[in-house]
Amino acid sequence: MAKVLEFDQFLSEAAGETLTVRVRGKAYEVPCRIPAIVPLMMARASKLADQSSRSAAYSEMIFSAADALFGCEAATEICASGLYVEDLALLVQKVFGLINGTQEDGESEELTDEDSRSSLPGDSAKK
Repeated sequence: MAKVLEFDQFLSEAAGETLTVRVRGKAYEVPCRIPAIVPLMMARASKLADQSSRSAAYSEMIFSAADALFGCEAATEICASGLYVEDLALLVQKVFGLINGTQEDGESEELTDEDSRSSLPGDSAKK
């Protein structure tokens, strides 16, 4: 008898949980599952080490990751709220960490000015 993996059933059972992310006073629901494109885009962005080569390609990868996490409409709304690319990169990084379990999970996490300083590889933000 052949074995059958019911992957569709597994995916549908795992799809229910969400994370609420509040940006500029508005709440966004994010599925607690990370689309495969997000870590791929984050890895590619982190490989762009120097500022000169980072600008366009880095921004494009961050926008793609945000689109995948939040959905295109919500990502556009978040960007239009006045965030800078570095802020969006930090937001994507924090959401990824919370979902992936690499970030401490509290009831609510407030980002401080220290958090807004970019800490991706290749960044040279001074404290």
